[in-house]
Amino acid sequence: MLRSAPCIVLIAAAAWPALAGAAPAKIVPTANLQYEWARVDSGNGSAQSGDGFRRARLGFRVKGDDQRWQLVVEHDFSGRTPADAFLELSPSNGEAIRIGQFKQPFSLEDALTDKQSAFLEPSPLGALVISRRIGVEYARWGPRGTFAAALFGQRLDGSNASPGASLRGTWRLRSEAQTSAHLGFSVASEFPRSARAGYSLNAGTVFSDLKTAATGSLAGVDRVDRFAAEALWLRGAWSAQVELAQVIARRDLGTVHASAGSVQLTWSPTGDGRRYQRGVAAGPAPAGHVGWELALRAGFIDLDDGAVQGGQVQTWGLAATCYPHPRLRVIANLLHFRSRRAGVTDSPLTAGVRVQFSY
Repeated sequence: MLRSAPCIVLIAAAAWPALAGAAPAKIVPTANLQYEWARVDSGNGSAQSGDGFRRARLGFRVKGDDQRWQLVVEHDFSGRTPADAFLELSPSNGEAIRIGQFKQPFSLEDALTDKQSAFLEPSPLGALVISRRIGVEYARWGPRGTFAAALFGQRLDGSNASPGASLRGTWRLRSEAQTSAHLGFSVASEFPRSARAGYSLNAGTVFSDLKTAATGSLAGVDRVDRFAAEALWLRGAWSAQVELAQVIARRDLGTVHASAGSVQLTWSPTGDGRRYQRGVAAGPAPAGHVGWELALRAGFIDLDDGAVQGGQVQTWGLAATCYPHPRLRVIANLLHFRSRRAGVTDSPLTAGVRVQFSY
């Protein structure tokens, strides 16, 4: 109960003005339901398969009639992902202050929501991001780019107790009706209270316990620094993005470096291209017809550094997404991994299909 106290206080503080009639508001239910089937065939002859809800998020959004504030509260009943629970204030057009639990501003990979991703799971770079923490964020956006900075701590459930700060900025190079492009960077630093850190990459699905790379728990970590650089390009039915990231775990036993990167290309044969929105390539939005998107992705992660032999992985993947309805999409992807860890090699092949309903 104590771990939920920040969320309860947040909801009460934000809801009181609306209930008192001082701030007229509209309440809208939200849902993000994802049912998935996946199979992993390891290069050593073993196979794993599974199915179930990847996400089962239900919640609500309370938005002020003056468009100056909104409250977002969600809970994932699958228990696989942390919840969104934040209050967002908009003092003026093009800026916002966010308080609560939310994704911290670091990397293009993590900025895109799972409602709009081209693949079932993030690229290897997703293993190095911060994800959701309790914090406060200030963000600005406009024709020239975006800027977001945040201070954060632990999650609502008490895990990941590691106070720190993060920042992401983008510079828009092209801003036309059919073409957009930007360059971006991210930096972050945190101080784990447990003095531990660890990084791992699965085989492209949570329905398998296979790890293609893993450092294990790194002890004696005083500080974790992160850096990332990105490029994004959209033109009509096409989009492309490139990103590189590095994590440095600083400790007395020896600093540990980890790096990852990805390249992704998407194309819509139905002409439903991705849309540039506040520094990300939002998913296609077909209207009046069934839409399709095809995607190609390559990536790597390197968790080897001196005595730490977490492994090296190269991966490529193909994905296809069908949009039969504005609130429904079906995604299928095929991923191939080439991993080497402590002298042992493997080449898993992962196939997955997901049906996703969003409201």
